[in-house]
Amino acid sequence: MNFENYVIENDLGAIESDWTFKELTTIGCGGKIKTLYTPKSLEALQKAFRFINDHDLEYVILGNGSNILARDNDYLGIVISLRKMPASFEVMDNTLTCSAFYPTIKLAYELAKLEIGDLSFLGGIPGLLGGAIYNNSGAYKKEIKDVLLEVTYINSVGELKTIKNGACAFGYRRSVFHYFNSIIISATFKVEKLATLEILEKRQKQRQLTQPLECRSMGSIFKNNQLISAWKVIDALGMRGFQINGAAISAKHANFIINTGNARAADILSLIELIRKRSELEFGIKLTCEIAIV
Repeated sequence: MNFENYVIENDLGAIESDWTFKELTTIGCGGKIKTLYTPKSLEALQKAFRFINDHDLEYVILGNGSNILARDNDYLGIVISLRKMPASFEVMDNTLTCSAFYPTIKLAYELAKLEIGDLSFLGGIPGLLGGAIYNNSGAYKKEIKDVLLEVTYINSVGELKTIKNGACAFGYRRSVFHYFNSIIISATFKVEKLATLEILEKRQKQRQLTQPLECRSMGSIFKNNQLISAWKVIDALGMRGFQINGAAISAKHANFIINTGNARAADILSLIELIRKRSELEFGIKLTCEIAIV
């Protein structure tokens, strides 16, 4: 039995084949998707994920599509879309428990309105909370690892497992979840009574001035070097505003690549590769992508 039939026969959610990555990612490019799976519930996702791993099927997990670049050719694996999974959070005794499907920016503002902090650094991080945990996302000198207590995830056999912060092997834009098949489901954080709404609003105004929020992008493209920020390297190369077909380095922020309207993934990949080669040749600095390339 193939995956599509398994999902339909067991009523595990929706199977669709008429989507493209162009429609489901914030950068707005990428090829056709052979199988888009949208689970109907957590239990359904557990069963489907076990089937995928039992049969060694190729898959990619897609949340808000904000940190992913899909190539222009058709994707023949399974895309697991989590954008319709129920998202909620609960605060009790200085502890926040939140579903991994909650949009990070929305979560930051909801908590700020309740004067619960300090997860205000999430206010500038696009995507869903699960992706932020997966990549140990951070901003304003704070990262997920600094506030997280534990994470619950689905393992390769469809079981729910919970691990503490110390077992997450957090590093710079890294976590243990990069190294085994899993889907992050929820997380618990330490919080406190703190007014952060004014900070969030001030930072948002600053981002509007310094980041191309009005354009289609994937956020920051490269990880920062230990000694210098990636945008400074790209700026030093004189590449701010440089364009290949529909893909351009933002004039507002040199570590953002934007889709000017008709960019292909190939254009963006060419731009990324050019930046990498020039950075290494001219400065001896190896830039590493922060985005996922499918």
